[in-house]
Amino acid sequence: MKIIFYILFFLNSIPSFAEEKKSFSSALEDKKYYFSALNEFFIETYNREILNSDLKKLESLLFYTGIELLEDYDSELLLKYPTSSTRFILGRKAFQEKKFKLSLDHFSKIHPSHRYYPEGKLLEAQVFNAQNKLKERGDSYLECQVSAEKNESNAQNEKIKRYYRMVFEICLVNKARHHFKMEEYKQALIAYDRIPKKSYKWPYLLLEKAWVYYQMGDYNRTLGLLTTYKSPLLDTYFFPEAEYLAALTYFKLCLYEDSLIIVNQFYQFYRPRFQSLDQILKKNRSSQNYFFNIMFRPDEELIKEGEFVDQILTRMKKQTRFSLDFNAIFKIEQEIKRIEQNEKGVIKDKLLPHLKEVKENLITKINYNAKTDIFQFLDSIPFISQELFKLNLEIISRKKDLVYFNKRLIADRSRGDYSNIKRSRFEYFWKFDGSFWADELGDYSMGLKSNCQTIRNEKVEEE
Repeated sequence: MKIIFYILFFLNSIPSFAEEKKSFSSALEDKKYYFSALNEFFIETYNREILNSDLKKLESLLFYTGIELLEDYDSELLLKYPTSSTRFILGRKAFQEKKFKLSLDHFSKIHPSHRYYPEGKLLEAQVFNAQNKLKERGDSYLECQVSAEKNESNAQNEKIKRYYRMVFEICLVNKARHHFKMEEYKQALIAYDRIPKKSYKWPYLLLEKAWVYYQMGDYNRTLGLLTTYKSPLLDTYFFPEAEYLAALTYFKLCLYEDSLIIVNQFYQFYRPRFQSLDQILKKNRSSQNYFFNIMFRPDEELIKEGEFVDQILTRMKKQTRFSLDFNAIFKIEQEIKRIEQNEKGVIKDKLLPHLKEVKENLITKINYNAKTDIFQFLDSIPFISQELFKLNLEIISRKKDLVYFNKRLIADRSRGDYSNIKRSRFEYFWKFDGSFWADELGDYSMGLKSNCQTIRNEKVEEE
C-alpha cells in the first residue's frame, strides 16, 4: 500500500503552527512529530527543485523514523532525493525486482561514511551472489565487516554500537557461508567462531557449524553442537533440519539404532504437530492481521497445541527485523497519542489519518513477513520428512545386507572415549553429564567411534 499525500493546508489556517514562521514540516520536527514531519516534508518539496539543505533535512528526519517507511513511497519520488538513505532503499527495491545492474548502481552511490554503508555492502554481496559472482560477493562481505566494525568503534551511542555490531555479525556469518560454499571449511569455522555466544545470531549458527563439521568428517563435533539445542536456554530454537542432521550423522557412524530413534521420534511426535499447525494456519492465510496478532496473543486453536507453538512464535519475535518494526509501531502510537492530547482539531484531522495509515502498513508488513517465515518453516517439513524416510529405508537395507552376508557390526566397545575427540588448541571440550551450563553451550563433543567395521557371525553347527 502506498502512502497517500494529503492536501496541504495553508499555514495561516493552522493557528498553532502559523506563528512559528517556518515550514510546517520544520514546526512538526521541532515538536518531535518526526513521522508526520517526514510526510509533510515530501509534500512541501516534491514539486520544486531539491536543495542540499533539503537532503540534509531528509537524512535528519530518517535518523529518527528509520528508513523502512521509504518502502511505501514510489521509486520515482525517491529518485528526486539523491541521499544515501534513499539509494539504499532504491537498491533494495531493484534487487527484489531482480534488476541487478540497477541495484548495484544504487548501492555504489551510498557514501562510505554514511550509517547504511555497511548494510548496503551486505545487500550488494547478495546481488553478486544472485549473479554467481563469487569473488565480488566475498569482497563485499569483507568490506561490510570492516566498515561495520569501524563504525561501531566510532559510535558514541550504545544503541548505535549494537546496530553496527549486529551488521558486522551478519556480514561475518555470510562470509562464513561464502567459505562453506567454496568448500573452505576451516575458514568458515574461523568466521563462525568470531560470533560470541551472547549474539542473537549464535543459536541459529549452531546448525550451520554442525554442517561444517559434518562435511569435515568430524561427526562427534557435529553431534555435540546439535546436543546444545536440548538445553532449556534454547528450547525455542527447534529446527527440523537439526533432527535430520543428527540422524544422518549417527548413520555415518553406523550407529543405526541411534539414528532410528531420531527418525521415529520425528514421525511420532513432531510431524503430527506440524500437520496440525499447518491446517490451523492455512485457514487464515489470506488474513491481513492474523499472523501479526498471534505473535502477541495466539487464538484458542493454537493454544491447544501447547508450548510447541509458543516456541515457534517466540523464536520469530526474537528476530531483529520484527523488533525494529514493533519499535516503529510503538513510536508511531506515541506520536498519535501526543497529537491527540496536545493539538487542535484541524491539526488532528491533517496528521492522524496519515499516521494511522503508516501504522496499518507496518502491521501488514509484519503480518506478511511472519506468515512467510511460518510457512517457509512448515514447508520444509515434507522435505525433511522425505529425507528421513529415505534414511530409514537405507538403514533397513544395510541391516538386511548384514543378515544376508552373515555379518554384524563390531559393536563390542564402549559408547565413547576421549581418544575419539578431535580438538584444535582453540576448541574447548566439556564432558556432558546430562546437565547444561551456559558457558559450556556450543562446546560439546561426543567421543563416539565409527561402528562401521563388520565381522562374520560365528556359525554354530548341530552335532
